[in-house]
Amino acid sequence: MRTHLSYQPKDERQAASLASALGRAGADVVPDAHADAAGTNAVVLLWSYAAKAAWVAAQADSERVIPVRLDDCPLPPPLNRLPQVRLAVGVTDAAAAAIVRLALIDTPSGDQGTEPEHPLVISDFGSLGQYETCPQCGVGSDRLRPYVTVDHHDDRALRLVICGACGWQDYGDL
Repeated sequence: MRTHLSYQPKDERQAASLASALGRAGADVVPDAHADAAGTNAVVLLWSYAAKAAWVAAQADSERVIPVRLDDCPLPPPLNRLPQVRLAVGVTDAAAAAIVRLALIDTPSGDQGTEPEHPLVISDFGSLGQYETCPQCGVGSDRLRPYVTVDHHDDRALRLVICGACGWQDYGDL
């Protein structure tokens, strides 16, 4: 799968990490720095507050756009209705594999069919896993937040994922 990786200069470090991870997941990545992105199957659009300021709606006209959110910056229409990946704890190989799976879905983003009420959002929490919804209350993964804390009783650092709607949480050693 040939993939155009679109990003802003401020997001270059994350873009380089994601390009490497996408390569390990089987994608042939064409970064923004290369003018010839013709023949790509998908555009992976790194979205952040830096991208919001420079975003051009014409990028959404590509056959398949997969927004990858680097922070909590909201996606503009029509991107907010697309299946997307949220990197809650940074770039992981599991997140790259999820992006490749989304790029291979049969229905292109330009489909004129019924739009979903809520888009598929895959939030990647690294070693704690990927979530589309809260396992307890079912709200979208946008309501799940990563945290890092210290358990002073057992003297260990913990990575947590907590639901802002119901308080559900999962944790693992950092």
